[in-house]
Amino acid sequence: MGGSGHSPAAAARRPWWLACLWLGTVAGSLLAVIGLFATEPNWHRITAQLQSLSLVQTWISIAACVSLLALSRGKHAETEEAWAQGALLIYVLGGLVTAVLLHYGVLPQWLARAHAWLPRLQMLGLLLLHGGCAWLAWHSLHRYRKHT
Repeated sequence: MGGSGHSPAAAARRPWWLACLWLGTVAGSLLAVIGLFATEPNWHRITAQLQSLSLVQTWISIAACVSLLALSRGKHAETEEAWAQGALLIYVLGGLVTAVLLHYGVLPQWLARAHAWLPRLQMLGLLLLHGGCAWLAWHSLHRYRKHT
C-alpha cells in the first residue's frame, strides 16, 4: 500500500503527474528549440533564448526528480514505495544528473563554440539521454498505474 493508506494506484498518482511534467517540459523544450532554429536567423537571439529555455527546463527537471526521490520513500518508511521499485529511481537519478550536466556543463561550451563538433555531439547525446530518462520514468509509472 502507499504510505498514506490509499490504494497503490492512488499512491502513484502524484509521482505520475511529476513524471508527466518532467516529460512534458523535455518535449516542449525540444519543440521550442526546433522552432527557434527554424525561425530565428540571429545567432545572438538564439543563444539568449536557449539559455532562458534551458534554465527553466533544467529547474523543472531538477524539481520533478528531487520530488520523485523524496516521494519514493514514505515518511518513516524503511523501504521504497511500491511504485518506486525497480529501475525507476535509476531513471530519476539519471535525469537529475543529465539536467545539471546539460545546463551547467555542456550548454555553455556549446554556446561558446557553436561550430565545434564535440560540444554538438555532447549536447545531442545528453539531450537524448535526458529525454530517455524522462520517458522511461513516465513509462514505468504509467505501467505501474495501469497494472494496479
